[in-house]
Amino acid sequence: MKTKIILITFLFLIAVFPQINVTEEIIGNGILYKKIVNTIDTLSIAILKIYLPTKEYELKTLKANNLLNSKETTSGMVKSLTDSGYNVIAAINADFFEADGEIVGNMISEGDFVKAVKFTDSPFNPFVNSQFAVTYDNKLMIDQFVFKAQLILPDGTVEQINRINSLPDSNSITLYNSFQGDITLQAKDKWYVSEISLIPIKKSSDTLFCVVQDSFNIGGKMKISSQLILSANNKSAHYLEREILLGDTLKIILNFNPGITNVQSLVGGWPRLVKDGVNLIRLNDSIEGVMPGFSKNRHPRTGIGFSRDSSTVFFITVDGRQKSSRGMTLEEFADLMIEEGIYQGLNLDGGGSTTMIINNKIVNNPSDQTGERKVGNCIVLLKK
Repeated sequence: MKTKIILITFLFLIAVFPQINVTEEIIGNGILYKKIVNTIDTLSIAILKIYLPTKEYELKTLKANNLLNSKETTSGMVKSLTDSGYNVIAAINADFFEADGEIVGNMISEGDFVKAVKFTDSPFNPFVNSQFAVTYDNKLMIDQFVFKAQLILPDGTVEQINRINSLPDSNSITLYNSFQGDITLQAKDKWYVSEISLIPIKKSSDTLFCVVQDSFNIGGKMKISSQLILSANNKSAHYLEREILLGDTLKIILNFNPGITNVQSLVGGWPRLVKDGVNLIRLNDSIEGVMPGFSKNRHPRTGIGFSRDSSTVFFITVDGRQKSSRGMTLEEFADLMIEEGIYQGLNLDGGGSTTMIINNKIVNNPSDQTGERKVGNCIVLLKK
């Protein structure tokens, strides 16, 4: 009888207290890897906490194959960086992307703009998705940054640059660099397009000084090579042809609103989950145009965030769409972030894209049957 009572008590405890296995591993000075496996709620969670004041680490964004319209696995991007001599400690997938690999939002890598738009290329959010940014002095920010750029002509006149490496609007000015590929984008039929190549000669904070290398090329689809291409169409094209001459020095100011300077890395996400320690999804589950199927259903999730004092960065993945892990709703994911100490948190691309790599090994279980998915970009943690 005593044995039966003990057995019943044991089974009762198992039913009341879910089986949660938590393991922690220090993988570097100030870096903690935490794995949570909940066999009752069927959740598998990977968390990496990085303490930045050690000044041993930096965050870097990578675009697949260094091309806007390209896809690559997160582990493939890590391998390329490792083969180049970098000491890559960890990585997670980042922004949402189109079928050809073009990321939906803005992106900066090593201070260079990969893509910049005023309005996110998203059918859900009419404004702009939230983004995560890091400055060269490790200042961390999450906001709905809006691209703001100016072209200053030789006579001091200021004109607006509308986009970088993105399809132009009518009567607008676009800037292209090598992330776009070999040639500039094809403008719409019957548009008058005029383009010139610029040679960067100096950079001071967010201002780039460039020299006009040649005369205007009419018709678009100009070869990019390693220089910048300034492209204008219709009325803007006719105007710049009159105002810019071979050998002129132009100033290009690249910035965002709200203003941030000295940005080293920036990636988009969607939506912001935690602001000042508050679960934003609980307050508004359609924030940034989020749809119920994306917000309320449980999916694999990837996220990034940082602590109240901005000293600690968090990489988080939650597996889903599998027997061992059901995934999380956005509200649950935001709660997890807050429980782990995140004061500002951003949701990144999830689903089959969700991937975390530590020391060149995938530590989560991507949900696609074919294995790790090719994605548009990723965020890596490097040892300096």
